[in-house]
Amino acid sequence: MSKYQNNEVTPVAHQSRTAELVLGIIGGIFGIIAGLLAMTIGGIGSALETSGSAGVSNLGVVCIIVSVLAIILSVMINRNHVLMGWLIILCGILNFVFVSFFGILSGLLIVIAGGLALRK
Repeated sequence: MSKYQNNEVTPVAHQSRTAELVLGIIGGIFGIIAGLLAMTIGGIGSALETSGSAGVSNLGVVCIIVSVLAIILSVMINRNHVLMGWLIILCGILNFVFVSFFGILSGLLIVIAGGLALRK
């Protein structure tokens, strides 16, 4: 006699979230690098006394904060993968918005990690 007869539901196997973890961490690292590049360009612009350079530096700092948050959320992906997936997608979009050109690679990797987290 089988263990799961009489219409018993088979146990659901725990799905590995390694891809989301790795993509989130790599995207976060690239986001930190993009934030540092934006801060560097803002500093150079400030040294040359151009307008708006302080804003670029501030957006670089915010990009670094969002990238660190994306890494933290990627590590916690197994707790609630749907909520973490949406928050990671939000971090990826914000990463791209804050540092635009520099955030393309990191934002894309983070959004892909969040999208993978939304699958069952």
